[in-house]
Amino acid sequence: MSGAVWLCIRQRAGPLVKECRALRPRLSPYDSPFERAEKNKILRPPRDSSVCRTRVDRLELRLALFGHGGSFYTLTFDDDHLPASFHEAENVWRAFLRKLRLWLGRPFDYAYAIEGRHGDHRYHLHLVLRDRDFSPAELRYLWGRGWVDDEPLLRGPGDSFRRTARYMLKEATDGVVIPINKRVCRWSRSLNQALPEAEYFEARSGAIRIPKGAVSRGQYRTDNQFGAYRYAWYIKGWR
Repeated sequence: MSGAVWLCIRQRAGPLVKECRALRPRLSPYDSPFERAEKNKILRPPRDSSVCRTRVDRLELRLALFGHGGSFYTLTFDDDHLPASFHEAENVWRAFLRKLRLWLGRPFDYAYAIEGRHGDHRYHLHLVLRDRDFSPAELRYLWGRGWVDDEPLLRGPGDSFRRTARYMLKEATDGVVIPINKRVCRWSRSLNQALPEAEYFEARSGAIRIPKGAVSRGQYRTDNQFGAYRYAWYIKGWR
């Protein structure tokens, strides 16, 4: 592959960097089933992507914008405040969001999910906030409908934002507990605006450099007679 031109995409989001490099084959209507399958191993690799290809990809990048200074909250309801429906749980969230805005006195970044199917099958909320905006003590004071559990968004070196993204998106709509037409996970528009544009460029090498100071990292590669694909992600620094 010496002298070949690799097509590269790099996406940055807070301390997270995701990059892929590929020698991409062209599909042809004359491809055999084997040839098409081999080419798709390069064109559609079975790993997370540096571009916003899936819901998990998109949420992972927004969570990465919280960096090393975010907390993951689980807000549960006591019996007196337990919502009777998903619609009611949505209304509770909207009222709580207004309360948070009034308390802080300015806009802030957030990501949240409404769940109700796993565990003890009671509606509850997952919420990600910046530590500099709200403390766990403030959340417990403001919630007032039950209990608040908190943990760091990144649990330590070796953890990833993708773990939390998968967790927040684990529940599928079922038409009963969670209506089919509802998005269970959303985030503030400010996170969309803060996400840098992906960088598209060409290179003579497929090597992706991961800095020595990266606290979390992962890599994937595949090669065949039709092309090659390289993917790497890493999280820089620590508190």
